Amino acid sequence: MLGWEFPPFKSGGLGTYLLGFTRELNKLGVKITFIMPYTGKKMNYDFIEIIQADGIESIAIASKLTPYASPTQAFYGSSGRASTIASVYGWGFFQEVEYYNMRAVQIGSLVDCDLIHCHDWMTYPAGMALKRILKKPLVVTLHSTEFDRTGNLCPNPLITSIERQGLLEADLVITVSNYEKKQLVERYGIPGEKIYVVHNAIDLDHYKRVPIEKYLSDKVVLFVGRLTIQKGCEFFLEAAKLVLEKMPNARFIIVGSGDLMFSLIQKSIELGISDRVHFVGFDPDVRKYYSIADVFVMPSVSEPFGLTALEAMACNVPVIVSKQSGVSEVLRNCLKVDFWDVNELANKIISLLQYPPLHIELKENSHREVRRFRTWRNVAAECIELYKKVLS
Repeated sequence: MLGWEFPPFKSGGLGTYLLGFTRELNKLGVKITFIMPYTGKKMNYDFIEIIQADGIESIAIASKLTPYASPTQAFYGSSGRASTIASVYGWGFFQEVEYYNMRAVQIGSLVDCDLIHCHDWMTYPAGMALKRILKKPLVVTLHSTEFDRTGNLCPNPLITSIERQGLLEADLVITVSNYEKKQLVERYGIPGEKIYVVHNAIDLDHYKRVPIEKYLSDKVVLFVGRLTIQKGCEFFLEAAKLVLEKMPNARFIIVGSGDLMFSLIQKSIELGISDRVHFVGFDPDVRKYYSIADVFVMPSVSEPFGLTALEAMACNVPVIVSKQSGVSEVLRNCLKVDFWDVNELANKIISLLQYPPLHIELKENSHREVRRFRTWRNVAAECIELYKKVLS
């Protein structure tokens, strides 16, 4: 298995996915050799040394590959807005991808395996090469396309080309929603019959409301996600402006980092709401923020799934999600809105904050729904059945 992150090194939902997924795969009898970039952080494995870690043999390649730039890596022009490819992926990013894939092929070609499973485009070149070298079937999971990451505005043609090539060469494609499957068929020309949808899951043992004292009586509206064009935080701020005109005691907390950090801070100043908006940066443990939130908002421009919505629901927080998300196709007890409709988003936030019966009903119903939601064991079992398809 090839991937570019694994907890505690994670920048988004992929790390959460891989931890839950691989742990359950192993419990079901699958032995996994996981090849990933070296992160420089303390983990149970180090540079190309193979060791056991929760049943997963892990190999780390000495590459500082990370798929998204931090604010300090971004390049800002005279407009103050990040505008180059480096602002999304960081300087030297493609060289790191090339080095990672070269080393992954060198290491992976020595591994005895039954099949190869790649996660997202950065691992596809190595996956395709290993398929030819080892003569083993290739399964790819696509968690997010370049169209998603760029908000459907300016996808990098090099990345979309690698994505298309990997998807076409794979023996089987897994994606996390019907929303994303539709993109693969329409934008990449991938035959629908080779794409299988396996929705994400939630670790209910981890995502629970934690005891934390809320010092302020203000209502708290929460955003959790990378500060990139994909996640729609600018629409969150525009809605916040409208909410504050009706409810000046509301506070808006933004958890996450990314290339738009500085421009979003500037936007909050220009909107005149900077005293009510709190940018707290990236935090690996978001449960304390869910635990003080009155409403959670996921206004993504294009979201293949949206694990944060499930996390918030598990922590007993009412949720508003973008209709342009995979999670919206599987959830019933949440409010849904088009990401661009800031007036409707503001109205829904105000309704949840001002009308306790609505807030209580949605909170209780959503919590019951997520308690019955699929587990990572379900995801692992479904993927094993798909593995059997390509191995038969």
